[in-house]
Amino acid sequence: MISIGISYLCIVGVIFSARITLQASTPASPFYIGAAVEYHPVTTGGNGTFIANKNAQNYVKFLKTASEKDVDIIVFPENGLTSGEPDPPGGAAGLIAKSSYIPDPRESKVPCHDASSTVMQAVKDISCAAHRYGLYVVINIIEKVKCTGERCGANKDTHDFYNTNIVFDRAGTIIARYRKYNLFDEKFMNKTSRPELSIFKTDFNVTFGQFICFDILYETPALQLLREKKITDIIYSSHWFSELPFLTSSQIQTSWSFANNVNFLSSGLNSPSSGSGGSGIYAGKEGLLGRVWSEKRTNAIVISKISKVVNSRRSQPSNPIDTSTIHYSQNEITTINGTEPVTQQKLLKDDLAPYKTSVFKPNNGTQNLLLCDDDFCCNFTTKTSHNDALIKDANAKYYRYRFAVFKGVRGYGKKATAGVEVCGLIACTNDNQNSCNERFDINTIVIQPTIFNSIKITGNFTIGLNILRLPVSLTNDLQPLNTPDYSFIYGHINKTHASLKYTLTKPHGDLMTFAIYGRNFTADGQPKTSTSTIAQSSFYLMAIIAIGGLFINHNYV
Repeated sequence: MISIGISYLCIVGVIFSARITLQASTPASPFYIGAAVEYHPVTTGGNGTFIANKNAQNYVKFLKTASEKDVDIIVFPENGLTSGEPDPPGGAAGLIAKSSYIPDPRESKVPCHDASSTVMQAVKDISCAAHRYGLYVVINIIEKVKCTGERCGANKDTHDFYNTNIVFDRAGTIIARYRKYNLFDEKFMNKTSRPELSIFKTDFNVTFGQFICFDILYETPALQLLREKKITDIIYSSHWFSELPFLTSSQIQTSWSFANNVNFLSSGLNSPSSGSGGSGIYAGKEGLLGRVWSEKRTNAIVISKISKVVNSRRSQPSNPIDTSTIHYSQNEITTINGTEPVTQQKLLKDDLAPYKTSVFKPNNGTQNLLLCDDDFCCNFTTKTSHNDALIKDANAKYYRYRFAVFKGVRGYGKKATAGVEVCGLIACTNDNQNSCNERFDINTIVIQPTIFNSIKITGNFTIGLNILRLPVSLTNDLQPLNTPDYSFIYGHINKTHASLKYTLTKPHGDLMTFAIYGRNFTADGQPKTSTSTIAQSSFYLMAIIAIGGLFINHNYV
């Protein structure tokens, strides 16, 4: 009886052990399970080291949840460990305590087991947790590198600092590192002489590429990963500052994944008071698998079964029922305790003054319009249903619309400028163009008198390695449309031009944005465009007509 009992216990022990170490996905599996974290960090209570340690403790809670759901790989947001503030009041010296030395991935270091390691305790804790739970883990950290040479002597700096992602394998080994190249007003961060193409291969036979936040709007390294390394699965950490009407976090994540047809795991830092937040998992042209976007502080994890891409095809169709989103209570992760600092996300606003716009006149029927900014032209066709009775009340709140076209250079943050080519339909809170980058308060009752049964935006556009065009959309609740609601089709014309057609295929009365957002990388760094050339011409023409004592009913502004 004793021997039988012992044998039984041994068998149970083996089974239990196997369950702990079981991979959800193998090289032969048609899928893997990924997780993306939306995290509102600890920001106060001690120095940078203390804050990083507290955030690491919360990260371990996410990892425990992920392990219970058989997750293979999990991504955390930019600035999540270091409180979301890469530029402290103390300048570069203030970064010393909140940054860490990071070993070169080629050394295959396991910080958890390395007593001589100089990495900060928070990084060691994550390494240990990655090993304990058997997960691939991607975190973002401020990396410090001892500075040597004449430059350091001249500036009296002791370190260079990088906004860095590091990847742990299931054993807690650092297997990859990426230093952010396209910085967004990060004055104390350094960047590498050339962009790094950071990739890593997993034991479930998927090779990932990674980049950080602002990188998504640039050719290098984001598009290079796809073109040169043929990457089909992207890890993306961000601390995004959402901007109306074209660049909210969820808009860009959705459209970039769709346009490039890649699996996209995106983790966002949650901070509604600065317009930050938005995490999700996307399956390229198959669209959204799961997303978190909140007006209020939140901690959540999105977990999804993701089809592998083999020979440019997904192994199996994506299914929404294979995705779950778990929100943590105030007691589970205490960073959201206390009074909400804002009632809704504080969003940035694009400068629409240089845009050429035309008023959309609501009706029951079809409208056609050709609108140009210099030599950049877009065709618009809309089919709408309109109920004018809904807005007879002078106090009624509802969105008006304008067609908008722009080819020029805009600013990103305080320093960067970038080439942009945009054509789309945008919502405005009143009849003025300068309200088309705003929204009504979330507590306002907004009427929807106009239903867009279809929208078609077409044009013959330049193409090439220096151009990226994204189908962006947004509804009143700041959610982008999912793939059943639109189509985006390229038609080849020649080596330099293609016809694009972006179509709304399902009726919507809640639209805020429906546009093709283009990036022209060749114009990056040039002076900002102040006013559209044709808008100036229209103004001068109207002035001449007015002087001549004539009147014209003109809808262009």
